[in-house]
Amino acid sequence: MGRAGTGQDAAAGADTGSRPGKGIALKILHVLLVTTMLAVVKAIHGLPVTEIMFFRAFIALVLIAIYLRWRGELIESIRTSRPFGHLLRAVLSMTTTGLTFVAVQSLPLPDAVTLQYTQPLFVVAFSAVLLGESVRLFRWIAVAVGFTGALVISWPKLTLLTGGAGLLTQSETIGVIAAIAGAATFAANILVVGQLVRTESSATISLWLGIYSSAALALTMPFGWVMPDAGQFGLLLLIGAIGGGILIALSESLRAAPASTLAPFEYASLIFAALLGYVMFGEVLELNTLIGSLILIVSGLAILWRERSLGRGGRATAPGVPKV
Repeated sequence: MGRAGTGQDAAAGADTGSRPGKGIALKILHVLLVTTMLAVVKAIHGLPVTEIMFFRAFIALVLIAIYLRWRGELIESIRTSRPFGHLLRAVLSMTTTGLTFVAVQSLPLPDAVTLQYTQPLFVVAFSAVLLGESVRLFRWIAVAVGFTGALVISWPKLTLLTGGAGLLTQSETIGVIAAIAGAATFAANILVVGQLVRTESSATISLWLGIYSSAALALTMPFGWVMPDAGQFGLLLLIGAIGGGILIALSESLRAAPASTLAPFEYASLIFAALLGYVMFGEVLELNTLIGSLILIVSGLAILWRERSLGRGGRATAPGVPKV
């Protein structure tokens, strides 16, 4: 959920150290914060998604600016030679965030989180189609297997796949589509960030993401925003605060350990989503979701292993839920 850029930003090239234990602990904290934020988003009712996104972006921007000021890096981090690259990244991130928020509000939390595991599969496909990278048979098989896992999660309920006998409501169908579309835009986001990190620090990427997103989302205020009550406002502040914590936790995890070491721990989000879904919403992890998630995890780890064997450091393997 650049990281301090936002998740994957640093995944493509942040400073790393040799403290894997600390890095893994911070990565698990990061995943817990992401899943918790999505649970809070699901708990909010009566507010438009764009209003929730604004508070998420603006409060996180303030917190990350304070964090960079504390580190003495704020002025340096705001300098950029690629404003349009950051703008493209912000558009993709806002699209991803909006789709993800729609998914978690429309689906059981474990389902929404698990369907995001298709993201590494889209990275492989986009790398081949858009960047012209050579993708050999092994990774294409992993992609096919992974999408089979997504189908296992969705098949028992999707009306369009079961000849009208499905159990999904229209809202849930929209949620499935939003979750998979969000994974696809998240994958495109990773490719853009992969280009940005060649010249920009992860802190710069994070800062400009917050600036562009806050400004753009503020323009949606006249279009359906409502005045939150005290409870809703408290949840909005919590979402923003968690968002800032997400950036900081991931940034610090990537200072301590390489992204390829941390990537497999993204899958802890399924455990957290299952627990939070049950405790907060009474949602029970269904067998098809568990089986489908295991297929997706195996597929994602296979892609990670292949990336490592090719010496790419797991660039295509930032599985899990969008952090932006």
